[in-house]
Amino acid sequence: MSSDDLKFALDIAEAMVMRIDRSSRTRESLIKVAGDVHGIVRLVRPGVTAEEIARALEERFNVWSPREVWVLDPDKHDQWLDKRETDIEWRYWDRYRNWLLHRKAWKPATVETLNDSTNTVLSLMEDPQRPGGWLTRGLTYGQVQSGKTANYTGLVCKAVDAGYRVVIVLTGAHESLRHQTQARLDLEFLGFDTRFMRERTAGSTYIGVGNLDMKEPLLCMSMTTQNKDFNSNTLESTPVDPRRVRLLAVVKKNARILENLQLWLQGHGTEQPDGKKVITDLPLLIIDDEADYASVDTKKPRRGRTASDPEHDPTAINRCIREILGTFKKRAYVAYTATPFANIFISNETDHPNHGDDLFPSSFIVALNPPSNYCGPETVFGLDDPAADEVREPLPIIRIVEDEAAWVPDDHKKDHEPTAQLPSSLMEAVNAFVLSTAARKARTAEYGVEPGHNTMLVHVTRYRTTQVAVARQITSHLREMDNLWGDHGAAGQHLRARLRELWERDHVSTYSTLRERADLSGLVGEPVDFDQVVVQIPGVIEECVKGVKTINGLAADVLEYESTTPATVIAVGGDKLSRGLTLEGLTVSYYLRASRTYDTLMQMGRWFGYRNGYLDVTRLYTTKSLVNSFVHVTRANRELMDLVSFLAETNKRPADVGLRVLDGYEKLQVTAAAKMRSSTVISLSSAGQRPETLFMRTGRQDVVENYARLERLVEDIRDCDQLEPELRYGSTGFFRTGVPARLVTEFLDGFSASGRNLQASPSLLKQYIENQLARGELTSWTVAVTAGASPHQRLDVGENTFRQVTRNPLVANSDKQVPEGTDFPLGVLVSPGHEAIGIPQAAYKQAMEATRLDFRKSGGGKEPVRPSGRQLRQHRDAREGLLLIYPVDATRVAYPDGLADVERVGADGTTQRLPLVGYALSLPHSETAKSISYRVNEIYLKELQGLVEDTTEDSEEV
Repeated sequence: MSSDDLKFALDIAEAMVMRIDRSSRTRESLIKVAGDVHGIVRLVRPGVTAEEIARALEERFNVWSPREVWVLDPDKHDQWLDKRETDIEWRYWDRYRNWLLHRKAWKPATVETLNDSTNTVLSLMEDPQRPGGWLTRGLTYGQVQSGKTANYTGLVCKAVDAGYRVVIVLTGAHESLRHQTQARLDLEFLGFDTRFMRERTAGSTYIGVGNLDMKEPLLCMSMTTQNKDFNSNTLESTPVDPRRVRLLAVVKKNARILENLQLWLQGHGTEQPDGKKVITDLPLLIIDDEADYASVDTKKPRRGRTASDPEHDPTAINRCIREILGTFKKRAYVAYTATPFANIFISNETDHPNHGDDLFPSSFIVALNPPSNYCGPETVFGLDDPAADEVREPLPIIRIVEDEAAWVPDDHKKDHEPTAQLPSSLMEAVNAFVLSTAARKARTAEYGVEPGHNTMLVHVTRYRTTQVAVARQITSHLREMDNLWGDHGAAGQHLRARLRELWERDHVSTYSTLRERADLSGLVGEPVDFDQVVVQIPGVIEECVKGVKTINGLAADVLEYESTTPATVIAVGGDKLSRGLTLEGLTVSYYLRASRTYDTLMQMGRWFGYRNGYLDVTRLYTTKSLVNSFVHVTRANRELMDLVSFLAETNKRPADVGLRVLDGYEKLQVTAAAKMRSSTVISLSSAGQRPETLFMRTGRQDVVENYARLERLVEDIRDCDQLEPELRYGSTGFFRTGVPARLVTEFLDGFSASGRNLQASPSLLKQYIENQLARGELTSWTVAVTAGASPHQRLDVGENTFRQVTRNPLVANSDKQVPEGTDFPLGVLVSPGHEAIGIPQAAYKQAMEATRLDFRKSGGGKEPVRPSGRQLRQHRDAREGLLLIYPVDATRVAYPDGLADVERVGADGTTQRLPLVGYALSLPHSETAKSISYRVNEIYLKELQGLVEDTTEDSEEV
């Protein structure tokens, strides 16, 4: 069989699969298509078998992408795309789609989802042919490094095809990001290199999509180039008529540049009765990338005034964007970001007499769901996955740094130059990068794996002088490694032994753990041993010496990934790397910067994304506090995504998103608390929720008291009815039903819980239950003390002895222990399936059917095997509650003064550690529930505020 024969058959098969509804694309359906296609082609391509076609189809369709969700304000919007879609010549989009499928080797389902999501955003904008004046303000957000640039590139293609004449793409504040964005649009939209020309001509040298043998699209000129931002003086020598060609500008968020662009555009307008020049006939599209950075007006109005007051002066970038929008009668503004909180909290009421409406996304909000091969923070930190068959543990790739204080102190001055040698953690991180790069090269040599770029990121300070000094130290360290590698003396032997020890201690065990994870299929590479890796190490070290780059305003270094030769780069920087800049093949990251948490978290986000075939060699070296902070933001992002989904189902509008966030919808208390700067009181509702203790106290007295509380509860409910086995749905443990609400509130009353469990606060839940009791709800409870799979620790419950539950902490010390007295942080407490305990079988079936319906709406993926927690809570009787108790194995808690008080002799005579007692409540949906005001610990409030603090005015310093 030739590859051409298989490709011929596969093209036919793919077209047939794409006609099948996403949720029906099962393995069985692919095998059927393969058989049908084999029957069609066997005479003309006899060498191709049905099994080969089926295997190729499974490889092409092993990634699925959920549908986007959105809310919109229909009052000022005219539906238009369905009417015009077949009449539009999609030349730019067709080029881009073919480029992704055939040159970038994107999976068909991923391109299909991109087509759908860009159609959704385009349809929510106005028809560029709509007469009169109109303004669209929308927001599109998705996970960090999940493909937002591809989404807005597709939107630009479609918008220009549909008739938008001027497109402005706003990038970050740094030229490096603007250059990278321009280069990508040159490659994937324009099709020519703007370093040499501004528009397509007969003698153009085409690149990217321009090299595809396809019908040429309508002419588009770039007002900016890879080398130069917008400059009106440059355009004076080449007169530009925006009514003759479409225009593209890729512009930094720099006030002076934006002001010049606005003045140049205004020069092409017609004078209005008020004397202002406005472009009335050309539709404008502004794409605001990283829209939460610099674009939001962070100036507080004077006391007693609002942002609409004529004397209010917005921040410079915000003012410039609004003035450019005001230069056009037909205009659309679409913000793109991974952290949309600041945008959602923009006032929807602002209407400034000079600057117009603010940038609140009043027209629409679109939430993009990443494809199944995306490795995001929820996967890395092991956070709750509604579709998981079992509790998803954190990935074993995080390494906690604790030795940096003497080298680069948190409070160091801007001219600090570290004199101490590199900390051991950074030297290990460099060694890990050498091994990771060598392993990837070994896979290319052994298995023919496509070679790729390799990048390490070092981010330890905001100050550029210090960054330069750090880069010098790393270069010096690598030169020493290069010199020692061929040394046959003791020093050379020590280096080689150090790398072998790290490989055997870290890489071997990590590979083994990840390889066994069914949910990471395709992300873990082929096995290689140290003997195969060591052959590549000398060349890798040599590349690393040359590849250390300081990416900041002081250095001339730039990140270039355009070469066909894979690059090996160690990028040292700060703000320039923090937003938008793509780091190709990022394997090892080293983060220390604890100040300006919000910006640091965005920097951490560079690490997430797509790691097909090399997830096992990635490492994240960082501090416990940064991991905790990023988990906060990740949960808040997920909760915001859930909120948009909920509001979409109930036909709410974008303005309702901010209102519901402030009202404490679901678990969005993180955002609510952070935004209420002048108050430590927030409002929460627990109806239809699953509050759980994701932070468990480890203090000796806390452990003893919570265990005693569990013992009292078990004794109090012993005589209640046992739960029928069929209503346990496969779960094991101690079960009672018909438990009075009073016993549940007594268990919660005085429970020692971390203050970080905001929605799972025992006092908040006790108050909620008592409020619902007065309304005739939550009168009867099912209580489940769950059994686990701990290999050593057991627990006596009633007359039975069970294994304790095992949960790995999100962060621990370098010895993998959680110190006594600190919180034991979890990604998720509740096991999949446990929320079904006690629900009647008829309600279970209804919840299962509703879950399947949600699955079909989402666009397919893994067929659900059980009802979702959300649907179970929706279908549970409002009079019934479920209390889940998890006795978590505490052997990962370090007690330096011994185990006195935290051990007990069990019924079998063995000594057992007392568990950390965690709980979760599955609370049914309620029509009567009201929000409860809750006072937040002020220290915790400050921590939350730091997560969404806007740092626009506070850039990198020299």
